[in-house]
Amino acid sequence: MDKKDSEQEYMKENKETMQQPPVEKEGLEEPKVKEYNKVQGGIVAFVILVIIIIIVLFSTDMFGLLN
Repeated sequence: MDKKDSEQEYMKENKETMQQPPVEKEGLEEPKVKEYNKVQGGIVAFVILVIIIIIVLFSTDMFGLLN
């Protein structure tokens, strides 16, 4: 128990001199989820559009494969 008491005394004595945690986070931050969902939705819409165009081109025999 003596060690625990000495640790608490040390903390009380050095409370003023201890460095406070920074207000702003340092280093990498996680990407914003809302912005990522917008990009993901655009990619899905683009892929669906490309698939529809390819289906239309094949069905109208634009590539000459259905002879």
